[in-house]
Amino acid sequence: MGLRELKKAKTRKMISDLATGLFIEKGYNEVTTAEIARLAEVSVPTLFKYFPTKETLVFDEEDEREERLIAAVTQRKKGVSILDALLEHFSSYTAFDANKKKEVAAFKKLIYSTPDLYIYAKQIWMRYEKSLAVALQQETKHALAPAEAEAIAHFILDAFHRSKDAEDPIASLHTLFSLMKNGWKE
Repeated sequence: MGLRELKKAKTRKMISDLATGLFIEKGYNEVTTAEIARLAEVSVPTLFKYFPTKETLVFDEEDEREERLIAAVTQRKKGVSILDALLEHFSSYTAFDANKKKEVAAFKKLIYSTPDLYIYAKQIWMRYEKSLAVALQQETKHALAPAEAEAIAHFILDAFHRSKDAEDPIASLHTLFSLMKNGWKE
């Protein structure tokens, strides 16, 4: 990454962090893009060059997260199962960092209490589900029909989502991945 791209990435991250902090502090609907632009010392048109919608200010890493999710499947080490690669991938997320519990709780509260952000988050997950399903179809040893791949992708992402809110997130993640790997036994 060149110097110009690095500067753009830093500016983008600064704006997103500033906006997210303001949304958590004041409420999403109480903060305007003009206020964010002023505090970030950029013009409103410049703000919208970095972030096409107000929601993208909060979900600034959505594309990179999707790329890393797919890379966890497609670029896993030889001999590592897809589920093991994804378990390792999800275990590294901030949502599972005990030292970040307060920040994660504030972020989740913002998302769950703001209909626009909640809907946007669901749309992101649906996109991730489709992308992951395609990667699973390409990488699995046994042929998967689209519906099978989408169901498996849904279960994988749901395991991550449910584990974030568990009392012991990492243990929950391992348990749910074990269930997927070994099947449910009555």
